[in-house]
Amino acid sequence: MNKKILLYILSLFFVDDFINSQTLEIKTGPDNEDKVKVTMGGRIAFDGALYFDDKTTLGNGMTISDVRLTTKMQYKKWDAKIDFGFADKKVNTKDIHLIYNINENSWVKLGYAGEQLGLENWESTAWQKFMTPASSSQVFGSGRQLGLTYVKWNKRIYVSGGFYSDNDALSNSKEGNQGYACVSKFSYDPLSSNGNILHLGISGEYRTGNRDGLDDNNKTKRIMNYSGDLITKVEKKKPLDFTITNVKDQYRFVTELLATTGPIFLLGEYYNLHVNRKKYYHSYNAGGFYIQSGVLIFGDKTYRYNLGDRRLKRPDGKTLEMAVRYDHTDLNDGVYQTEILKGGRMSDVSVALNYYVNKYIGFKLNYSNVNLGVYNNYGNKENINLIQGRVIVVF
Repeated sequence: MNKKILLYILSLFFVDDFINSQTLEIKTGPDNEDKVKVTMGGRIAFDGALYFDDKTTLGNGMTISDVRLTTKMQYKKWDAKIDFGFADKKVNTKDIHLIYNINENSWVKLGYAGEQLGLENWESTAWQKFMTPASSSQVFGSGRQLGLTYVKWNKRIYVSGGFYSDNDALSNSKEGNQGYACVSKFSYDPLSSNGNILHLGISGEYRTGNRDGLDDNNKTKRIMNYSGDLITKVEKKKPLDFTITNVKDQYRFVTELLATTGPIFLLGEYYNLHVNRKKYYHSYNAGGFYIQSGVLIFGDKTYRYNLGDRRLKRPDGKTLEMAVRYDHTDLNDGVYQTEILKGGRMSDVSVALNYYVNKYIGFKLNYSNVNLGVYNNYGNKENINLIQGRVIVVF
C-alpha cells in the first residue's frame, strides 16, 4: 500500500476534531445555495478467524479485510462519489458515479455502482449483521456494474430500473462486444411506520453473458461465473466457484421479505437463476435462499427503516444486537452426456453478536457451522466450524 495513503488512514485516529471537520463547504457564487460540499470518509475492518473440524487445511489468522477511502461532492441537485478499496494490498474500484436528484423522492444515477437486485446484495459492508453476506447473496446477487439507474419512491412503494454493461466494462480488457443487463425492482410496505415494517419486494434481471473474448469464427464468447467465499474474509479460497460457458442469456429473480416490530427484525430472500445456452448445450438452473432474524438486547430498542434505499438503519450507539441466520446455496443442476453442470452445495447456520459503540465504531463476533456438499471447490464433503471477530471503524 502507498505510504502516503497509510499515513492518511492512521492520521484519522490522532488528528483532533477530524470527524467534525471532514466536510468542507466551498462558496462558488453570491447565492446561499451556490456552494459545493465536499466530504471525505472511509472505513477500516480488522478481522480474525479460527476454523475447526475442517478436512481442508484452512488458515487461521488475522487480516485487514476492508480499507476504503471515499470522496463525495454535492452541488445543488447533483451528487458525485468516488470510492476506492485497498484490501489485500490491491487498489479496487468501488463506487464511481454521478447522481441527479430529480426531487426528494427520485433520482438518476450514472456510473459504476451496485445493481438494485435484492436487499442484502447492496447492503453496506460496514454495518451488515454478519461478517459477510449470506452465501446465496454472494453467489446469486450482482456486483457493481457500469450503467444507468432510475429510482422513485414514496412512503409505501419503491420502484427502480436500470441498464448496465457486463463485468468487463470498467477494464475493457477482453475482445468482443460487451454484454448488457436490464434490472428492475419493486417493493411495497403496507405498514410504513418506524416501529413496524413489512417490506415485500421482488427484483428481476435479464442479462446476456459476460464477454470472454472471440471464438474461432470471430464471434463473442460469453460466460457467467458464480462464486462465494466461506462466509469469512480470512480464508481466501472459495468453496463455491463455478463457471458456465457457451452462454446465450440469463434470467435472475429475487423475492424479498423484511419485517420489524420494535427491537425484532426478520429478513429473508429467495434467489432463482436460469441460464440459456447456445444450441446443443444444456440450460442451467440454480437457486438459494437465506433467512435471518435478530433482536436489540439493550441500548436502541427500535429498528428503523430508510425509505430512500429500503434498508434497515444502523442502531444507535451503546447497543448490543444478537442475530441468527440460516443460508442454503445450490449450484448443482444435472449430469449430462457431454458435461457435468454441478457447482457445489453449501449451507450454514450462523450466530452474531454486534455491539455498536457509537456511529463510528462497532464490534462483531460470529460463530458459524458450515456444511459443504459434493462438487464444492475444496473437493471434500465436509462440515466446518468457525469463530470470527471484527473491529469496524467508519469515519
